[in-house]
Amino acid sequence: MSRLFGSMLLAILGVVVYHLAQKFQPTSVSPFLILSVAYTVAAVLSIGLHWLLPFETVPMQNFALPAVGLGIAIVIIELGFLTVYRSGWNIGIAGVFATAGATLILLPIGIVVLQEKISSVNVIGIGLCLLGLLLTAKQ
Repeated sequence: MSRLFGSMLLAILGVVVYHLAQKFQPTSVSPFLILSVAYTVAAVLSIGLHWLLPFETVPMQNFALPAVGLGIAIVIIELGFLTVYRSGWNIGIAGVFATAGATLILLPIGIVVLQEKISSVNVIGIGLCLLGLLLTAKQ
């Protein structure tokens, strides 16, 4: 299996475990306590994997600011999904809505700021995904 598809399968597995773990969090527990436990586990696991599977390292100033941004984003995402599921969203729809919404914001950023290219087939696919999102919203 190529690295391209292997990495996507890893991401998909992570998203599935993530949404299941989020959905089953008890509503009586503070979201910040849940996040603290989750981040402690994530930090220990990340440090252990870094020691086990070291990558080439670069000076911290090369990645510190984006890493801080990632940390802030993670807290926002986690808190967002905790509240989404606590407010009653279905597990099969919440992730689709969040991903579609983020895609609608990231698409023009990718095209205008990052100079990424999309084909006419991509545009048709995006349109079909949006149609699917509208159909999913109808209950």
